[in-house]
This record gives sequence, structure tokens and C-alpha cells, in this order.
Amino acid sequence: MLSSAALPAISARFFIGQLGQPDRRLLELSRRFERVAEQLDDYAKSPSFADLVLFGRDHDEIAATSATTLDGLCAKARAGCWTLLGDFESVDASATGARMAFSIMRDLIRMQAPHLEHPGALKTLLREINPGVGE
Repeated sequence: MLSSAALPAISARFFIGQLGQPDRRLLELSRRFERVAEQLDDYAKSPSFADLVLFGRDHDEIAATSATTLDGLCAKARAGCWTLLGDFESVDASATGARMAFSIMRDLIRMQAPHLEHPGALKTLLREINPGVGE
């Protein structure tokens, strides 16, 4: 059993650890999400069913988790960027709030991970899926 004198020391270590990595959970989720995203982007690699289930959960949890650092914001932006196939221009006509969110995500990606942006990717994919539509 822990004595009451030990509790402040344990609490202090926990909070000091949290201060050292305030977005630790978000960054862990991001690393796992990005690992499966790379497998999905590379047709030669197939993620397991369990990985795909976690992938969806991780995406939802990334979106629901508040970021408190630039690294955390970038982790969220990278997940959103992957969801859009790196094509931010496809959402320019959306609602004002969403447009602002995508603008922030686009700016973060352009500053921190520009190799992830792929203008026109959604239009290209839609044309490949539905040849002759919209011409």
C-alpha cells in the first residue's frame, strides 16, 4: 500500500512526464496511423484487418484529441491531409468553418511536410473511378 507521503512524489513524476511530452498520446496515434496509411498507399503491402480497425479508430481519436503543441497540430494535419489525398483545393467551396480548418491544415502541411500535398489528386482519382463523368 502506498503511504500518503509517496503520493505527491508519484503525482509530480506523472505531471513532469506529461509536461515533457504534452501531446504524447496524439503523437503515438499519429505514428500508428501513418504506418498503416503507408501500407495502404503502397499496394505491395497489405495491412492486417486488425490494423485497419485500429486505423479507423486512430483517425477518430486523432480528430477528437486536442493538440497543445505544434507537433500535435502537425500530427492532426498529416492525418487530415492523408484523408484528402493531399488535395486541399478540393474543399475550397465547403462551409466557412471547414474551409478555415482546411486552411490551417494546408498551411501546417506546407510548412512542416510539403511532400504530402498533392493538388488535383481527388479529381484524378474520381476520373479513374468514373471515366467519362464530368467531361
